[in-house]
Amino acid sequence: MTELEKMLKDTLSRLEQDCSRSLDEQGKTLEEQRRLLTAQNQALLQLQGENSRIRADLQALTRRLENLAGLCGNLEPLLSRLNGILNSG
Repeated sequence: MTELEKMLKDTLSRLEQDCSRSLDEQGKTLEEQRRLLTAQNQALLQLQGENSRIRADLQALTRRLENLAGLCGNLEPLLSRLNGILNSG
């Protein structure tokens, strides 16, 4: 083997090792990113569930408030009549 062949072989061997290391590092980085994305997806799903529950609670509270407003509207004439009766008596 000539000096040039040996030099080329060594260079190719180093390049192969560098590529292998780089691929390993990229694989580790991708795996970590996958774990992070999975965790973020789980957190997002949890937040969406909480948001749905809060929305349902808000709708129920809105209905109750509307019922109470209607009740107050019905009581106002009765209170006026009662006040009139009490003042005339």
